[in-house]
This record gives sequence, C-alpha cells and structure tokens, in this order.
Amino acid sequence: MFQDKTKIALIGAITVTTLINFPRLLITLRESELTSQLGLTLGDVFLRSIVMFCFSWLVLSFNMVWKNKWQGQKIRNQLSTDIAINTGILILGVTALTILKQMFTPGFLGSGQLFFMTLFTYLLVQLILLLISRVVNLNFQHQQSLLEKEQAKQKALHHQLQALRTQINPHFLFNALNSLNALIRQKSENASTFVDKLSWLLRSTLQRSDKDFISLQDELEYLEAYIFLQKERFGEKFNVDVRIPEEWKKEMIPSFSLQLLVENAIKHNVASKQNPLLVEIYPKEGFLIVKNKIQERRDGLESTGTGLSNLSTRFQLLKKRTIQIQNDEQYFSVKLPVIENESSYN
Repeated sequence: MFQDKTKIALIGAITVTTLINFPRLLITLRESELTSQLGLTLGDVFLRSIVMFCFSWLVLSFNMVWKNKWQGQKIRNQLSTDIAINTGILILGVTALTILKQMFTPGFLGSGQLFFMTLFTYLLVQLILLLISRVVNLNFQHQQSLLEKEQAKQKALHHQLQALRTQINPHFLFNALNSLNALIRQKSENASTFVDKLSWLLRSTLQRSDKDFISLQDELEYLEAYIFLQKERFGEKFNVDVRIPEEWKKEMIPSFSLQLLVENAIKHNVASKQNPLLVEIYPKEGFLIVKNKIQERRDGLESTGTGLSNLSTRFQLLKKRTIQIQNDEQYFSVKLPVIENESSYN
C-alpha cells in the first residue's frame, strides 16, 4: 500500500510542478516583452521547477506515506505535529527558492518581496496538495476496509465450511456402523468385504475432509463404494440407477453431495421386496437430479432437515447457487446445480 502511495506522491509532484511552471516556460520560449518584464529565463524556470518538485514531493510524501507510518507510534498531539511539520515544509520551500533565486537568477524583486510572493504561491499549492493527500488517504482507507471485510468474510466462510463438513462425517460413520452391525448379526460372509470397503470409504473421507470441491468422477467412485455397502445390507430391496454422461464427470461439486442424498433416501423410505427403493441420478438442463419414489417408513421417523440444509448451504457458499428440492407427494427429488453453462454440452 505504501509503495502505491509513494508512486502517487511522485506522479503528483511532477504533475503539480508541470502545471505551475509550464506557462512560465511558454512565455520564456516566446521571448516577448513580458519575458523581460517578469525577468523570466530558462534558468529561472528550471530553478523554480526543481524547488517546486521537491516541495510538492515532501508535502505529498509526508501526508500520504510517512505520517501514516508514524501513526502506529502513538505520537502525542498528532494534529499539532502535522501542522508544525507542514508549516516547516512550507517555510523550507519558500526560503530555499528565495535564497537560490537570489544567488543564481536575481531579478528586479528584492528578497523580501520575492519571499512573500513565493509564500503566497506555495501556500495555495500546499492547500491543493493537502486536499489531494486527504482524498488519496480516504480512498486507500476505503479499499483497506473493503479488503479487511473480504478477508473476514473468507475466514468466516472457511470456518463455516469446516463446521458443515464435521457434521457430514459423523453422520455417515454412524449409519455405516449400523449397517455393519446388521451384517454381523446376520453372520454374513460378506462382513469382511464390507469392512474393507468401509475402511476405504473412511480413508477417502479423511483425505477429502479438507476439500471444498471434488470432481463428479471421484464423487461417483465414492458413491459406488457406498452403494456396495448398502447393497450388502438391503440386497435387491435397494438400487441406484446412475445415468451420467462422460462429459459431465469432469465437473466439480461439493464433496459428499451424492452420498448424502442417497443416504437420505434410505433413511426416510421403505426398502422391501414388495416396495424396492430405487434412487435415480441423471442430468437435466444443467442440473444433476437425484430422485426417488416416496415410500414413507411406518416407524414415523421425522426428518430434521439437517442434511439437506447442510447441502444447500454448502452449494450457496461454494457455487453461489442454490439446490432445488421438489416433493409432489409421489416423488422426492433434489436438483444440484452442476453446469454453469449448459450450452457448452449441447
């Protein structure tokens, strides 16, 4: 930030010096009667330009850069100090020009007259420079405030996503252990394979626990392993029909999205021989649809909505888009916004 202000101070000093002395330079080059009357020479213009540049640079540098660095040192009577230093710079500039001009380019004006005429000019220039410094400082303060707010927002977003992920993992583990317990009670020969798959899932869960996004291809691999575990428990009572084209699989979605929805369908619907549970996953109009027929369980298990609320919040935070939930009393479906520009696949 201070480097940017240093550049602004340099450019501002050059601009002010040019605006003040350029008319003098034009008059001098024309060599008219006015030139001799005012005692203008190229040496005089050059000397005035050098002193004006140094004066302008000192005023801008102090009020935009140096003063801000010193504010952290808790200087007493900051306002009085600022006024004193700016006054000192003014007197220094006026005195330097008066002395140098008397030494190198003397004119018809005496030192006293030259001093007060220069003082009036430099005072006006200093007021303009102070105004410029104030505007620049306010602009930088505004930018700094916006940057700090954005950083705080990103930090809060990170903590919120971390909290959401910690809600996902225990929920999945709890249900997976219930499934394993059911297989052990049934003395299933596939219990060992189930443990291997569960270990892979848990290891994969830990590996992706700090990732906001995952490719749809990786999510489907994770879902495939999860479906295997559930199939060991439900058999043909439960099926998932995945119909996703290859070009979609490179898209990124929040991790655990599909697994959570399939798990939610199992949790709230009957899966029996008479009424097997089928979950369909397919693309439509830039959305990934996860749909199942509503077969409410008779045990009266009520949905808390935590899982879907969690998923909706993650999509809002990460993709800046919301999921769409539809329940027509016959089918329950969730539309996940995956494709930003559907036409790219048409």
